[in-house]
Amino acid sequence: MRHGFAFLTLIGMLLVLVMSPPIGAEDRYAAPDVPLELRVPPDQTLLIKAEAKGVQIYKSVEGKDGKLEWILEAPLAGLFSPEGRKLGTHYEGPSWEATDGSKVIRDKEQVVKMAAPPNPNGDIPWLLIKVKEEGGKEGVFNKVLYIQRIDTRGGKAPAEPPLRAGTKVGVEYKATYYLYGRQ
Repeated sequence: MRHGFAFLTLIGMLLVLVMSPPIGAEDRYAAPDVPLELRVPPDQTLLIKAEAKGVQIYKSVEGKDGKLEWILEAPLAGLFSPEGRKLGTHYEGPSWEATDGSKVIRDKEQVVKMAAPPNPNGDIPWLLIKVKEEGGKEGVFNKVLYIQRIDTRGGKAPAEPPLRAGTKVGVEYKATYYLYGRQ
């Protein structure tokens, strides 16, 4: 009788392990907890989570006061799945292009919503961006309507002012992008 109970306990434990999702799978596509201003409309579904690694490119220009200052020219980053697989690229526009050629760009008719990151002195802001399809190529990004940029690390313009107009600099950054759309 004792061996039968131990055997049933072992079977029960194995069933729990087999039927449980892998560690991390339950939050793989879970929407992040974000400030109210960065929440997507309730009819949107999280489609893709991408880790970005790249640079924010700044260019020096003459400011209104006649002094040189840095302005954001464009991002340039690779987009990767949580497992490290290349999903696409984020670049000037701003644009997000998948490895299959499908592409979305910022909808310039909509205001980009911002929230301060936990470390505003070193990290670029968190964003909610309304996007639209561009290019007509069918693929994984075609359904995307909103993109959240959160968990930013780095990417702020250099603290020291530029020495010459037209100088460009790339500042390393990382972020997590959540891409939403309708299923």
